[in-house]
Amino acid sequence: MESGTGNLKLFAGPPETAELPAPPSPAPLPDPHVAATRELIRPPAVRPGRRDCEPYSAAWFDELEQKRYQRHGRWLPKALEFGRHPGESLLVLGCGLGIDAAAYARTGTSVTVATAPDERPDLIRENFDRNGLTGEFVALAGPRLPFADGAFDVVTWNALYDAAEPNPLRIDELFRVLKPGGKLIGLFPAHYDTAFWQSVLLPLQWLYWRRPADPTTAPKATARELVRLFRQFGEHRVSKRHLRRGELPYVWRLLPLVLLERIMGRVLVLKAKKPILAARLHAAQIDIGRVAA
Repeated sequence: MESGTGNLKLFAGPPETAELPAPPSPAPLPDPHVAATRELIRPPAVRPGRRDCEPYSAAWFDELEQKRYQRHGRWLPKALEFGRHPGESLLVLGCGLGIDAAAYARTGTSVTVATAPDERPDLIRENFDRNGLTGEFVALAGPRLPFADGAFDVVTWNALYDAAEPNPLRIDELFRVLKPGGKLIGLFPAHYDTAFWQSVLLPLQWLYWRRPADPTTAPKATARELVRLFRQFGEHRVSKRHLRRGELPYVWRLLPLVLLERIMGRVLVLKAKKPILAARLHAAQIDIGRVAA
């Protein structure tokens, strides 16, 4: 565009373009060794094996899933009840990489994955998509759960790597979102584990053997403490599982591992149910409120 006055010509410069903000860079992927260590519930000091698969690829997820449920993790499918809840609604908390959530989805369970701010739902979605699985993904911002009362038949909570003890408000929320008769399955670090008994029975072990670090980071609990924390639930059952032979002193390794893990295992498995009576009490409270109004 130009305009003139006599021999003077004025030219308009090129139109100014507003600078667009640069798109946010994607968050870096977690250290694959740390992520795999947590999925396998093993001490972080365990050296990573030879990497034949690209981290976070389909082959890497498949290999990790296979390892999670073999050897030291053989107890997991039975404890988490894979295949026992087809057609039921399931809420998964503490999902990690979502391997357990995918195992539920394969057996026809309707899975909802609730992710904390430090978890990576994008990795879980990609793994679901690669396997042709469907699930619902919800982000959490605190202990309160954004679900209706009685929304789920089953809730699983992997609290092995939670930074703090179980929040009473979160426990109340789990009770609320479960249907009457619904089941809670929780994994918690055991207080009376192999580290405890080694400290009691072998006080001078540091002179001849360095015990591996704990495989979990959450505060440890006893079975009695868990029953007290989840007292509004009923039919409590607590069992002890998971132990690696390499975490034991050399003499103890001669004993059957299946027996030792029930005495000094690393993980407490809590199973409890929401009483069916809770629905009747809730309905009675509503009726009383209507009458009073």
